[in-house]
Amino acid sequence: MAKPTRLPELSEQDAGSEIKAIYGEIKACCRVPMVALIYRHLATHDGVLEWSWRVLAPAMRSGALSAAAREATAAPLSIALPPLTPSEAEALGLSAMDIAAIGYIATAYNTANPHNIIAVRVLMGLLASDQARGSAGGEQGKRVAPATFPALPTVVQLEDMPPALAERVKLLRVSGDDGSRGIVPTLYRHLAHWPDYMSASADALAPLFQNGEIETAAVEIGTAANGAALSLGAELREFDTAEGRPSGAAREELLATLGAFADTIPEMITVGRLLMDALPRN
Repeated sequence: MAKPTRLPELSEQDAGSEIKAIYGEIKACCRVPMVALIYRHLATHDGVLEWSWRVLAPAMRSGALSAAAREATAAPLSIALPPLTPSEAEALGLSAMDIAAIGYIATAYNTANPHNIIAVRVLMGLLASDQARGSAGGEQGKRVAPATFPALPTVVQLEDMPPALAERVKLLRVSGDDGSRGIVPTLYRHLAHWPDYMSASADALAPLFQNGEIETAAVEIGTAANGAALSLGAELREFDTAEGRPSGAAREELLATLGAFADTIPEMITVGRLLMDALPRN
């Protein structure tokens, strides 16, 4: 079987000034220390991130997208991981600082991913039409000032993880086929700095993937996000202009990739909340 291709992405450090400015405002609007993989991927296509941001910026800057994200993910989870006890944490080599760092990373993703699922669904809804439906010159609102948060560690690439951990991570998805389109969730790549913890977490999560409980929770989140994005997308349609908007085969390819994210992000919202809830409390 051919090895799946990893989704291309443009890192923050490699981005040019215009892309870096968009990345910075996305982080400021979402109040997070990193820019999500979906945006890093969109930036690898000429003009597509710029088009996406032109569509999303009004709702991001006004706070409407944040409000929709909170509402769509407000329902409590009906599943849980076994709590990580202090003795188990010690056996995994986790100090109090390690646990705090893991908690910070999980919180960052638990803040970003609700925004990401709404944004992805809005873009998918607009791209469902093969023609731009907006007109140039709409009011996008006032730019949001940069926010400063402690930086996250660099991501660990799949090929740089211990082989056993890499195999565990690749299995952490609802679908066992290649429908992920090369998406390796960045949360796992950040937590791989603590390989024993990430391995133990993967072992705890695997049964919930296999028995369908994560899928059930993700479907509920996805359904709520779809409703919120439908309403928000109708308001943002005027910003869906032709400049940078993919068409033809590029549009179909982007729709397929966004669809893979639309499936994966609700899973990661569920996983992030499970991991955060299981951490020891001081």
